[in-house]
Amino acid sequence: MKKFTLDFSIGGFSSENHKIFNEDFDLIIEIDFFPTRKTVSQDKWEEFWKTIDEIDAWRWGKDYFNQDVHDGTQWELVIDRKNKRRRRIFGSNDYPSNFKLLLDAINKLADTNLVHDEEE
Repeated sequence: MKKFTLDFSIGGFSSENHKIFNEDFDLIIEIDFFPTRKTVSQDKWEEFWKTIDEIDAWRWGKDYFNQDVHDGTQWELVIDRKNKRRRRIFGSNDYPSNFKLLLDAINKLADTNLVHDEEE
């Protein structure tokens, strides 16, 4: 497996803040700035990237904003993989239609449970 980047964060003023990013095959999972390191198998990484391709996150818009909500949930996704383009996507109280599938894939990869406003 070639070098890749996953950097995802989600949170807000009145909710937990999650940041998940990779260092090689390891994941660093920060919840409210307290980090935990997990080693992830190559098979789990390949399953994750397959899901990223299936939800076509490579074609998501650059940003998603709901101007009617203040102090809500902000999120950011940075993905980079050989033969794909690097993407940096940001949202504030708005999400792509298949955003939950991204959360499900990250939850499975990190063995954690992320939530956002749509799920509460």
